[in-house]
Amino acid sequence: MTPRTYFRLAGLAAFVVLAAALTPFGYQALAQSAATPAAAEPMASVNDPPGLPPDPTRIAVTLPDQIKWTGNEALLYGTPNKPGDPYGLLVKLNPGQFSTPHTLANDRWVYVLSGTLWVSSSARFDPKSTYPVTANNFVTDLAKTVFWDGNRAGATEPATLLISGVGSTDNHVLGEYSRKVAVSVNDPAGPAPDSSHITIAAIPATGNPNLYGGGQAATTEGAPYGFIQTFLPGRSSTPHYHSHIRFIYVLQGPWWVSSSTTHDLRLTYPVPTGSFVEDLPHGIHWDGNRLDAGYTVRLYIAGIAPSANHGVDVYGNDLPPRATSGGRGATRPGR
Repeated sequence: MTPRTYFRLAGLAAFVVLAAALTPFGYQALAQSAATPAAAEPMASVNDPPGLPPDPTRIAVTLPDQIKWTGNEALLYGTPNKPGDPYGLLVKLNPGQFSTPHTLANDRWVYVLSGTLWVSSSARFDPKSTYPVTANNFVTDLAKTVFWDGNRAGATEPATLLISGVGSTDNHVLGEYSRKVAVSVNDPAGPAPDSSHITIAAIPATGNPNLYGGGQAATTEGAPYGFIQTFLPGRSSTPHYHSHIRFIYVLQGPWWVSSSTTHDLRLTYPVPTGSFVEDLPHGIHWDGNRLDAGYTVRLYIAGIAPSANHGVDVYGNDLPPRATSGGRGATRPGR
């Protein structure tokens, strides 16, 4: 779809919405909708037609088959060895593939997407000392401490990781998993790593846990943060924007998104599991999950503080800050 076609279709959709609203007292109703939920916001289920793809100047979507891999690594954003640069990448560790003991100037955050990651805080490279971390666990490799990890031989699948952090000249994550080992998944596990080097946290399937940097409450200008966002069927945020870019990986979808200033679930577009999305600075958008979905949408969100949402009305004008509390905009049912 060309930009010209997109904006023609978007303009037509906006005309239909406004034509329906501009009956007698329509202007008054539209103004009130900025402050109070509409009593009859249109419903939409996963079985209804999708809306238009979001405006790419507000939300940039990279589908799973569009992610560019170099060997077993796919850089999503940033430069790991550039000081101060936030970065994120996907890594698939084949059975028997490991890094060696090393340190980093800054913390590194690892979400285990699938498979089992075997970790160690030992200064000596001995794969028998590694400890298993299964999918949906979050690992923090603490700055200036020894750590290393990999996937033991005999595993039935790769260990797929989402790694993020802040760049430093000693970061060689692109290409660091170069050691081959024969230690098997059937061999005894080593001890849990030293928690002053590596921390491990199980991530629940529901709720919106903060991962690092204050998560959704992050306020320190320029500091990195991360959290998990979930949407039950029929729940969504309302139109809003962020002052800084956000990076989103879809852990479980489809995730339904829109770049419209109108909160109407029929306008949302499905973004599948495994997609990478950027909420661009000041790009108006909203998102959630449609009715009748047999799943909970789960997102891994990383960004640069402050993490505040700025809600907007149907004209794109800012709403008072109190109207945008609750994560990615004021989450409410798609009625």
